[in-house]
Amino acid sequence: MAGVPGPAARHIGQLLQTGLAAQKAGQAAQAEQAYRQVLTIDPRNPDAWQLLGLLAKNAGRPDLAVDHMRRSLDANPRQPGVWSNLGNLHLAEGRPADALSCYDRAIALTQGNADFHFHRAKALHALRRLPEAEKACSDTLKLSPRHVPCLLMLGLTLTDAERLSEAEAALRKALTLAPDHPLALINLGACLRTQHRYAEAEPLARRATALAPGAKEAWLLLGNVLGDLSRYEESIEAFRAAIARDPLDHDAHRNLARRLWTLGRLDEVFNAIYGVMRAQPQSARALDIAAELQAEFGFVEAAMQNCSLALTLAPDDPSLLRRQTALLLRADRPADAVPLLRRLLEQQADNIPLRNDLALALVRSGDREAAREVARQTLSHVPHDQYALALSGTLDRLEGNNPLDINGCVAVFDLQAPDGWADRDTFLGDCLSLLDRLHDTVNEPIHLTLRKGTQTSANLFAQRDEAPLVALREQILATVRGYVDAMPADRSHPYFGRRGKGLAFAGSWSSRLRDGGFHTHHIHPEGWISGVYYLQVPPAADAGDQSGWLTFGVPNLGPEISLPALHAVQPRPGRLVLFPSYFWHGTVPFQDEAPRITIAFDLIPT
Repeated sequence: MAGVPGPAARHIGQLLQTGLAAQKAGQAAQAEQAYRQVLTIDPRNPDAWQLLGLLAKNAGRPDLAVDHMRRSLDANPRQPGVWSNLGNLHLAEGRPADALSCYDRAIALTQGNADFHFHRAKALHALRRLPEAEKACSDTLKLSPRHVPCLLMLGLTLTDAERLSEAEAALRKALTLAPDHPLALINLGACLRTQHRYAEAEPLARRATALAPGAKEAWLLLGNVLGDLSRYEESIEAFRAAIARDPLDHDAHRNLARRLWTLGRLDEVFNAIYGVMRAQPQSARALDIAAELQAEFGFVEAAMQNCSLALTLAPDDPSLLRRQTALLLRADRPADAVPLLRRLLEQQADNIPLRNDLALALVRSGDREAAREVARQTLSHVPHDQYALALSGTLDRLEGNNPLDINGCVAVFDLQAPDGWADRDTFLGDCLSLLDRLHDTVNEPIHLTLRKGTQTSANLFAQRDEAPLVALREQILATVRGYVDAMPADRSHPYFGRRGKGLAFAGSWSSRLRDGGFHTHHIHPEGWISGVYYLQVPPAADAGDQSGWLTFGVPNLGPEISLPALHAVQPRPGRLVLFPSYFWHGTVPFQDEAPRITIAFDLIPT
């Protein structure tokens, strides 16, 4: 308190102690009064401003909290704890770049504080700078090897980097140090779920709900795992339990609505959507949830109205602005989406989905050169981003250059029966009998590409151990290994150059299309090699008009972009088709009473 006379300084000290005691006792008004009295004596007192900032944060006023913390730092910038607190506020606001700058200032002032390094790891993770986030976790653990929150962050970072065995090890270490830590149970359960180890994840999720019954994250994980295990009613109840804990949780509402839709319970879907709005009509989050679900179920205009209303309540909310860009693209207004996407990228420069949407909006708006530059920048950071590769290939075709190498990449194999089956028809019959039990829903997943049919949940090959599926899995892997071994040795190629020593299933599922069914044209963003195996094909596929055929090369970007198919493959029972995950592909609709039944999958190199 330089410049404050001795008696005044002593009075300030007494007022700060009075405020702290009141704050500790939960008497926020009295604490604020004491701190305001300090500021009448010393308007730049950094301690008073910092403590007022903490009061504002606890009162749910992050805007005031940021202002007060900044006033404290203006008065005295050598306060590492205040820099860290300001960083925490920015991180909660969704401004990880600003948070990172604050944590760096705190660390520069106090090198050996493990918590500052941990917070820095959180900001880097939010920025998707995963190698740096891992390094920050390592720095934290060197200072504090038993830092459980950091072990949890390390597990999350390694999970996102697809280093699942290392992630699991970090999370198990955290659970050993804190056996009753709900978040350790939740994160380990989520990591096991990512590995498709659903039966192992369930008891962890249940233990988390028992230890922390008010934690929505535990109920959400349980709902997802039970859905993976096809225990749909229990899954629905778990999602409802998550919503009871947080009535404005996006994920719980989204997953509940999707589950109800697949079970054909349409009235409950729409009751869920409008119930959110009725419960909190002046809540921006409630309106955003309603907008998201309305858009997903095809009510785009209503969604835009609710998004606009939400933005009047929270005009600078990044998630709402993101929703608005998605809705503008859905409403075929790509030019209006471009400036909003650029604005969002100023704050989230490393956000790849945002970059891909900007490239999409630009190409749909006719600015192909700018779209190509955005896609190029994305691929310079993430060379195997499947959407950016698909967009680049589409731009090449629009400019008349370098059409997709269909013949070199798409491969067709007619597989015979695996060992243990007398013939292919017997084998296919055993597979179909099994899949018939697994297609236990009414509607297709609303957010996926299938139309008029059903699709199994979870990772089929990872979840099931029945003999027909195990045999098919091994037969497919053996075929793919031969396909990969025959690839040209071209490290610069976006497809061939990605070869690794092994293969892992990123996903596998069965689709059953009924009369009039098809798949919209799409790519597989999580894959490298995608494939489809045909178990049952309707007679319509032999009609000569390509009904039910698999087609390649038709981009699904918007009505402004129209290109014909480059290739088509006729489905046949026992046929396996392999192709790059970034190739646009879809299914020609067919009219036939007999269903079209497939198993599709994505593989990644290991």
